[in-house]
Amino acid sequence: MSFLSGDSLGDLITSHGSEKQAQDGNSVTLSCNYTGVVYNLLWYRQYQRSKPELLLSMTESGDPVKEDPSAHWLSAKVDKHRKLMELEISPAKTDSAMYYCALVPTVTGNPPAPYKNLIP
Repeated sequence: MSFLSGDSLGDLITSHGSEKQAQDGNSVTLSCNYTGVVYNLLWYRQYQRSKPELLLSMTESGDPVKEDPSAHWLSAKVDKHRKLMELEISPAKTDSAMYYCALVPTVTGNPPAPYKNLIP
């Protein structure tokens, strides 16, 4: 079984290692560090020739919200002081997929308008 975790959003989030392997029935933990003030932390899974699917989202201080509430094999936690997010898959199953960590930054200030309507 192989697990890959990817980088996302430039310097804002960084994965630990590029490939993890686990025997059937064991657990595997994927982790990412992030910087900045975040609104949401996300974990995605992508099988070959498929689009990424959201597994769960969480805030720095809240519990994870799973997209599939019956996914008892997934757990996640955040250490906001170390800016570390972890995803545990237990028990691991025979499959191979890419796992991505991502974040939604907190917007501060006023974002620029997408367009300006000028009337002469």
